Amino acid sequence: MMFVIHDALRRDATQLARAVEHRDLEDPRRRQALLAGWDVFKRQLQRHHEGEDRDLWPLVRTYLPARDQENALLTEMEREHDRIDPLITAVDTALRNSDPGWLAEATVAFREELLAHLQHEERDAVPLMDSVLSPQDWKAFSRAQRKATGFRGAKEFFPYILDQADPERAARISKRLPPPLRILVGRVWQPRYAETARWN
Repeated sequence: MMFVIHDALRRDATQLARAVEHRDLEDPRRRQALLAGWDVFKRQLQRHHEGEDRDLWPLVRTYLPARDQENALLTEMEREHDRIDPLITAVDTALRNSDPGWLAEATVAFREELLAHLQHEERDAVPLMDSVLSPQDWKAFSRAQRKATGFRGAKEFFPYILDQADPERAARISKRLPPPLRILVGRVWQPRYAETARWN
């Protein structure tokens, strides 16, 4: 699930950069599509980081009482989240003010920081988590995430992460869903999600 979410975030970081490069703000329909894509991207990224900061890193820390190096890594993850937050605000503000120059600069800074963070997390934090967390821990984290997301949030979350997802990874995610939810996602939520033009 972590990698599927990260794939979706990378996908939209690229979509944002392409839209800004092509100056899609100048066309009203493309501007609306760009804003629709950005709003979902921003919301999913913020929720992902909030879930890690609130539920995941504290859980991992319970296994690291005397492991200073590993605790320092988790602190780095939190600080990287803190650095990304104002960059999200900068992109958002530039988009709302239709400032192409500011938006281009803000997008480059945001994308570079986000991609570096995702790579750092996958390279160093994911192996640490895998080494200390049990299947029960991951289930507990998943339950906490489902509770925080709620039914309304799930209607956007699953179509978002499955959009253009690697087929093998998408199949693994779908197989883990209860059959009623799998049907709801595939037959209702994904088609509705696809009705809105995003990015271009």
